[in-house]
Amino acid sequence: MSFTLIANLVLILAVLGVVVLFLRRLPEVVEKDKGSVELETEKQPFLKKAPRVCKVLSKKAWKHIKNASVFVGQKIWHFMLEAKDLKQSQILANRVARFVRPGDRTVNIGMYSSLKKADRLISEGNFEEAEETLIQVIRKNPQEYLAYEGLMKIYIKQKKHDNAIEILEFLVKHNPQNDNYFAYLGNALLSTRRFSEAAEAYAKSLELNDLIPARFVNLGLSLQGAGKSEEAKPNFEKAVELEPGNMQYLLILIDSMVTLGEKEEALEKLKSVFEKHPEEVSLKEKIQQMEHLG
Repeated sequence: MSFTLIANLVLILAVLGVVVLFLRRLPEVVEKDKGSVELETEKQPFLKKAPRVCKVLSKKAWKHIKNASVFVGQKIWHFMLEAKDLKQSQILANRVARFVRPGDRTVNIGMYSSLKKADRLISEGNFEEAEETLIQVIRKNPQEYLAYEGLMKIYIKQKKHDNAIEILEFLVKHNPQNDNYFAYLGNALLSTRRFSEAAEAYAKSLELNDLIPARFVNLGLSLQGAGKSEEAKPNFEKAVELEPGNMQYLLILIDSMVTLGEKEEALEKLKSVFEKHPEEVSLKEKIQQMEHLG
């Protein structure tokens, strides 16, 4: 039901209330006015006193109707204002509710505090207590992936790569669209020299997000480690294309070309870049090294 319809119904009911009030008060008005006009039924004929009675009654009745109308009008106006304010308050409350409770999840203040505590403990190097805090969060909220990320950070810092891989495999299984998890998994696998698996993880991360040059470099290194140097080279080239100012990526590409027997092409490319960036000492040293080795 719309607000306008409600207001109209209230107005109609108010008018009916005024009429009822008038009819109920009419006998009292008549009795009071009998004394004020000194109606003497025994001395004055009915036709002579009737005009005076009607005049007095009409004035009194109009006064009561006017007062009642003003009172009812004020009540209706205040009701309309209150209803309008209530509606606006409800809209604001709904907006706040949607902000506080995104989707179907609710904010767990205790869990949030525990996660912040774990971050602080990790930054302080207190890995054992941080790990226990995060495990407690997971026991209460098995789908809280931020807690798993915290454990991953701890295990990587402790160089417990097998534990980190186990956590990351769980994360990618339950979050197959998260490119970061696949990249982290690739890093952990590369650290344990599991090159083929690392290459698969990096390739998956790049399928989801192919704008991060470091992932192309890591994919290339993983492929080299797996004995696939020819497949590695295009990934180094892509990294240089995405970030041409990164000389470290360029040097990795040059080494890849030399490994594939493309030494002359590599030296020519290196000199071409050095002409544009003569301030890069690393490029100058690499050129001298390659020329010296012939």
